[in-house]
Amino acid sequence: MKKVSRSMLLFLSAFLLCIAGFAPGNAADFFFSDERFQGVFTTENLDAIIEEYELYDGWYWTTPGDVQQTFHGRPESPGWTWSAEHMEKIAYLERCYGCRWPIDHVRSMAPGQGGYGECFAFAQFIGYLLSGEINPQGRWGFYYSMEAAGGLKVGDIVRMELHTKQKTYEHSAVVYAVNGEEIIFMQVSGVTFNRISIGHGFPNGKGEQLTVLEDLGALPGLKISRCALNDLRD
Repeated sequence: MKKVSRSMLLFLSAFLLCIAGFAPGNAADFFFSDERFQGVFTTENLDAIIEEYELYDGWYWTTPGDVQQTFHGRPESPGWTWSAEHMEKIAYLERCYGCRWPIDHVRSMAPGQGGYGECFAFAQFIGYLLSGEINPQGRWGFYYSMEAAGGLKVGDIVRMELHTKQKTYEHSAVVYAVNGEEIIFMQVSGVTFNRISIGHGFPNGKGEQLTVLEDLGALPGLKISRCALNDLRD
């Protein structure tokens, strides 16, 4: 049997550690915790989240891509929100990306600089605060039609995928309020440079904002993700 060189052993050890650190479901590096909002799927609770984390309509869910994530000096938090006035002063178009969120299978939007899919990470963050699940869209239940879901509930994560010959448009948003047949959302849009939208419709990829339940049910590639606690609620 051939002897394995010391350098090869060191390489293999480092490789195995790397695999272990990035294995699906591995949350060793996750140490952010906030249980204050769990289990309450109401617009009022979402408003409390908005106030606590300054997720105001028109502000930006963003961070420079080459710095450690912080939230107002708290390094355990997932990111920072900045007002439009502040963002205009720092030329956000050049090196600022949607805040990170430690979940499995997140898609890098800025390889090597720490940027991730903005709308997806934002929805996951809100889902975590509501449920305690680090990766809500991977662990909550899925419905693929409005009929199967029985409509929408506050706190649901709605996702669509529009595929055309030119491009693929994907978007995730959290249901913010349900007023009969009118549904409004809280979300972040990468196409507006991570700008937060609270209380507006769901963009369908064609320049329209959808708020009517029937129209939302016709979204292509529709996926409705709902926490089990929310699914049991009246």
